[in-house]
Amino acid sequence: MTQEFISVYSLSISGLMSLQLHALNNEGNEGNQSMTRRYYIVEKGDAEPKFVNGISGDMLKHIQSEHLQRIAIDENLALSEGGKQGHPDRIGFDLDQNLPVFTTDDKDLTTKTQKVLQRCTISDLQGFMVTEKKGQTLKRESVIEFGTVIGVPTFVKTQSYFHAKYGTENPTPYNVQVNSGLYATILNVEAFRIGYNPHTFDYAISPTERKQRLDALLKSILYTYLQPNGAKRNTLLPHPDYFEGAIAISTRRCPAPMVSPLEFEYQRQITSLADTLNRINGDGTIQVYFFETIAEFAEQIEELINVIQPYQM
Repeated sequence: MTQEFISVYSLSISGLMSLQLHALNNEGNEGNQSMTRRYYIVEKGDAEPKFVNGISGDMLKHIQSEHLQRIAIDENLALSEGGKQGHPDRIGFDLDQNLPVFTTDDKDLTTKTQKVLQRCTISDLQGFMVTEKKGQTLKRESVIEFGTVIGVPTFVKTQSYFHAKYGTENPTPYNVQVNSGLYATILNVEAFRIGYNPHTFDYAISPTERKQRLDALLKSILYTYLQPNGAKRNTLLPHPDYFEGAIAISTRRCPAPMVSPLEFEYQRQITSLADTLNRINGDGTIQVYFFETIAEFAEQIEELINVIQPYQM
């Protein structure tokens, strides 16, 4: 019996997670003090901005991209040579090394974009911008978007601890900032754009390959939250002890609802938005999968891998 999949246009995650004793994102040093990434949060009804620690979306996407690269290799998905080596330029590495990406007959953006999408899973999903030598600039926006992982005001704490680096002579003293607390995280996936060539208004790869890439992307998202490979993990491995939230999917040309967990009733608002969008666009347009633990989050990702495929434009 052929399994019937749910076609997903977009997918969003809104979650609240707890990380204890981590230093995943630092901004360098001041003297002998490492400085953690900090942000201001402005809340309605409070004229005084809150100063909280957090993890940049750049850091989270870098972590997710590393996991995706390993998954793509393990599952024999199409990868450029740069993608196989984990090079940050991916398809740009192939062009710089004069590898046979294009032929002399490939002169327009349409054909070149088509070949890049077919050649490299990571370039398709994570986006790219490369300039050929004496040629055109090729670019594509990422299918996946991350927001800053931001500390919830009054529920995060940054502490400073004294350390010493011991050598053969005098020890070198230094201080490390360590963070604990609750963090709001959001992300969005435009599943309909997997393999999509905007110049031809069609897909460069088969439906089967689009499904494989979506599954790999979902796995990489799961692994990102299971193992956030940021800074100082050798001695400050984070204690992940809580994760709750909602995964929303849309089955028509409608964004999957997403509300920041900085809003106390974010889950109720997501449910309300889903109900409204279903009334506007038809039953089943929005489906929401809630989770209350890290284990339940993994179960929901597994369920999605089993039942969804990318929307076909």
